[in-house]
Amino acid sequence: MSEKLWFTSYHQWAEDIAPQLHVALSGNREVLPQDPFNEAWMAYALFRTDSPLPVPLMEVIAIADGINHSIPNPDEIAWAFLRLKKRGWLAVEGDSYGLTAEGRNSIKSIVGGGGYVNEEMDLLKDWISIHAPSGDR
Repeated sequence: MSEKLWFTSYHQWAEDIAPQLHVALSGNREVLPQDPFNEAWMAYALFRTDSPLPVPLMEVIAIADGINHSIPNPDEIAWAFLRLKKRGWLAVEGDSYGLTAEGRNSIKSIVGGGGYVNEEMDLLKDWISIHAPSGDR
Protein backbone atom coordinates (compact mmCIF):
# COMPACT_ATOMS: atom_id res chain seq x y z
CA MET A 1 0.00 0.00 0.00
CA SER A 2 1.42 3.38 -0.92
CA GLU A 3 2.14 5.85 1.88
CA LYS A 4 -0.47 8.29 0.54
CA LEU A 5 -3.17 5.57 0.43
CA TRP A 6 -2.17 4.39 3.93
CA PHE A 7 -2.49 7.95 5.27
CA THR A 8 -5.81 8.53 3.49
CA SER A 9 -7.33 5.27 4.76
CA TYR A 10 -6.49 5.90 8.42
CA HIS A 11 -7.40 9.56 8.11
CA GLN A 12 -10.81 8.73 6.61
CA TRP A 13 -11.53 6.05 9.21
CA ALA A 14 -10.65 8.48 12.00
CA GLU A 15 -12.91 11.15 10.53
CA ASP A 16 -15.76 8.66 10.15
CA ILE A 17 -15.64 7.41 13.73
CA ALA A 18 -14.71 10.63 15.57
CA PRO A 19 -18.34 11.78 16.01
CA GLN A 20 -19.38 8.39 17.45
CA LEU A 21 -16.39 8.46 19.78
CA HIS A 22 -17.20 11.97 21.03
CA VAL A 23 -20.80 10.98 21.78
CA ALA A 24 -19.68 7.85 23.63
CA LEU A 25 -17.05 9.71 25.68
CA SER A 26 -19.61 12.34 26.64
CA GLY A 27 -21.83 9.58 28.03
CA ASN A 28 -24.56 10.04 25.43
CA ARG A 29 -24.12 6.68 23.68
CA GLU A 30 -24.08 3.30 25.33
CA VAL A 31 -21.23 1.08 24.26
CA LEU A 32 -21.60 -2.63 24.88
CA PRO A 33 -18.82 -4.30 26.89
CA GLN A 34 -15.92 -5.61 24.87
CA ASP A 35 -13.18 -8.14 25.49
CA PRO A 36 -10.47 -6.89 27.90
CA PHE A 37 -8.03 -7.32 25.02
CA ASN A 38 -9.54 -4.24 23.36
CA GLU A 39 -8.76 -2.01 26.33
CA ALA A 40 -5.20 -3.35 26.46
CA TRP A 41 -4.87 -2.92 22.68
CA MET A 42 -5.92 0.74 22.70
CA ALA A 43 -3.95 1.50 25.88
CA TYR A 44 -0.85 -0.06 24.37
CA ALA A 45 -1.36 1.85 21.10
CA LEU A 46 -1.46 5.09 23.10
CA PHE A 47 1.61 3.96 25.05
CA ARG A 48 3.52 3.20 21.84
CA THR A 49 3.07 6.75 20.56
CA ASP A 50 5.96 7.65 22.88
CA SER A 51 4.41 11.11 23.08
CA PRO A 52 3.61 12.89 26.32
CA LEU A 53 0.99 14.83 24.34
CA PRO A 54 -2.22 13.52 22.77
CA VAL A 55 -1.93 12.49 19.12
CA PRO A 56 -4.55 12.51 16.36
CA LEU A 57 -7.01 9.60 16.35
CA MET A 58 -5.62 8.62 12.94
CA GLU A 59 -2.23 7.93 14.53
CA VAL A 60 -3.78 5.84 17.32
CA ILE A 61 -5.62 3.75 14.71
CA ALA A 62 -2.46 3.28 12.64
CA ILE A 63 -0.46 2.14 15.68
CA ALA A 64 -3.29 -0.19 16.76
CA ASP A 65 -3.28 -1.73 13.27
CA GLY A 66 0.47 -2.24 13.51
CA ILE A 67 0.11 -3.98 16.87
CA ASN A 68 -2.79 -6.30 16.04
CA HIS A 69 -2.84 -6.25 12.22
CA SER A 70 -6.44 -5.13 12.42
CA ILE A 71 -8.17 -1.76 12.40
CA PRO A 72 -10.26 -1.26 15.54
CA ASN A 73 -13.96 -0.58 15.03
CA PRO A 74 -15.76 2.36 16.65
CA ASP A 75 -17.14 0.33 19.57
CA GLU A 76 -13.75 -1.21 20.35
CA ILE A 77 -12.16 2.23 20.50
CA ALA A 78 -15.05 3.84 22.40
CA TRP A 79 -15.28 1.08 25.01
CA ALA A 80 -11.51 1.04 25.54
CA PHE A 81 -11.31 4.83 25.82
CA LEU A 82 -14.23 4.88 28.28
CA ARG A 83 -12.42 2.34 30.45
CA LEU A 84 -9.17 4.27 30.24
CA LYS A 85 -11.06 7.45 31.14
CA LYS A 86 -12.47 5.72 34.26
CA ARG A 87 -8.93 4.74 35.24
CA GLY A 88 -7.77 8.34 34.86
CA TRP A 89 -5.40 7.23 32.11
CA LEU A 90 -6.97 8.94 29.07
CA ALA A 91 -5.99 12.44 27.98
CA VAL A 92 -8.29 14.06 25.41
CA GLU A 93 -7.72 17.24 23.42
CA GLY A 94 -10.32 17.61 20.67
CA ASP A 95 -9.74 14.72 18.26
CA SER A 96 -6.39 13.83 19.80
CA TYR A 97 -5.87 11.18 22.45
CA GLY A 98 -3.07 10.15 24.71
CA LEU A 99 -2.19 8.85 28.11
CA THR A 100 -2.07 10.90 31.25
CA ALA A 101 1.23 10.78 33.15
CA GLU A 102 -0.44 8.33 35.55
CA GLY A 103 -1.56 6.12 32.66
CA ARG A 104 1.85 6.12 31.00
CA ASN A 105 3.61 5.34 34.29
CA SER A 106 1.11 2.60 35.17
CA ILE A 107 1.45 0.89 31.80
CA LYS A 108 5.24 1.14 31.94
CA SER A 109 5.23 -0.51 35.37
CA ILE A 110 2.97 -3.30 34.05
CA VAL A 111 4.78 -4.07 30.78
CA GLY A 112 8.32 -3.19 31.81
CA GLY A 113 10.08 -2.16 28.68
CA GLY A 114 12.16 -3.49 25.88
CA GLY A 115 10.13 -6.66 25.50
CA TYR A 116 8.35 -7.91 22.43
CA VAL A 117 5.02 -6.33 21.54
CA ASN A 118 3.11 -9.60 22.01
CA GLU A 119 4.68 -10.20 25.43
CA GLU A 120 3.93 -6.67 26.60
CA MET A 121 0.38 -6.87 25.25
CA ASP A 122 -0.17 -10.15 27.12
CA LEU A 123 1.08 -8.60 30.37
CA LEU A 124 -1.19 -5.58 29.95
CA LYS A 125 -4.22 -7.67 28.96
CA ASP A 126 -3.72 -9.97 31.95
CA TRP A 127 -3.41 -6.98 34.31
CA ILE A 128 -6.49 -5.26 32.84
CA SER A 129 -8.47 -8.51 33.06
CA ILE A 130 -8.09 -8.61 36.85
CA HIS A 131 -8.06 -4.86 37.64
CA ALA A 132 -11.34 -3.21 36.73
CA PRO A 133 -11.45 0.59 36.68
CA SER A 134 -13.06 2.35 39.65
CA GLY A 135 -16.84 2.08 39.49
CA ASP A 136 -16.76 -1.26 37.60
CA ARG A 137 -15.95 -3.46 40.55
